[in-house]
Amino acid sequence: MKRIKYIVIFFLCGFGTLSLFSSCEIQESFEYDYAEDNSKLNMSAWTYIQGKDSLSLLKQVILQCKDEALYERTEKATFILPTNQAFTAYLKENKYDNIAAIPVPILKDILRYHIVKAIVNFSDPALAPSNKPIAYRTEKGEIMYLSHTSTYVGLINEGTNKQWQIRTSNLVPDNGVIHVVDHIVFLSEKTK
Repeated sequence: MKRIKYIVIFFLCGFGTLSLFSSCEIQESFEYDYAEDNSKLNMSAWTYIQGKDSLSLLKQVILQCKDEALYERTEKATFILPTNQAFTAYLKENKYDNIAAIPVPILKDILRYHIVKAIVNFSDPALAPSNKPIAYRTEKGEIMYLSHTSTYVGLINEGTNKQWQIRTSNLVPDNGVIHVVDHIVFLSEKTK
């Protein structure tokens, strides 16, 4: 009985080894083959927003403010895109019934703070050090600090009284970089 057990184990091990070697691929060369970045969108930030159900409230805000040009522009920028979850929380916190109830100047301020006048892609080697917030000027004329953790999770206004985590980062439309957040972010004072 023990002998049959060992024979079965021997054949199973042999079969497993053969299967392993037969499924290996042979590398054609020892050179690095560059692959296109899968985050490139081949569209403007505005086109991206229009195609995402999770950004439908942002789209509504942009249309209400007649600010489509901010997201179609050819000048490159970093677009921080708040999700429907972000706007739903904002409506509740500020006791608005819907987006149309928010005064247009407030909506314009929100949109302009969420656009940074620089390209901020966390995979850029210049931004490699983690937890090092860098100040950037927004379209509103205020400062936004952008940084990332050691696991490259993007952060907004790290080192201030209020910081937010980026949900999806480094999407690359034709006119800049997109980071998606589940919050409406705002200027926050730097802590000492």
